[in-house]
Amino acid sequence: MKPEETTDQTCIVCGKDLSGATAVAHLYHEGRRFSLCCPMCVQMFQRAPGRFARGESPKTLVEELLDEIKWKETGRW
Repeated sequence: MKPEETTDQTCIVCGKDLSGATAVAHLYHEGRRFSLCCPMCVQMFQRAPGRFARGESPKTLVEELLDEIKWKETGRW
């Protein structure tokens, strides 16, 4: 079964326009391909792929995930 390709050329995490971008990461979740613009967005997507795939508000979700990281890695922020 071939994974479903997305035609959306924006980062699923931060919403950055990726049209013409040369350094774009692609991760798959439940057979769908998602484009990501940078290592931080890759990390955020990997922490909650289902939530991003469902289209939850990226800004709210990223803020929530960053708060989670801050609590777990005390002293790094």
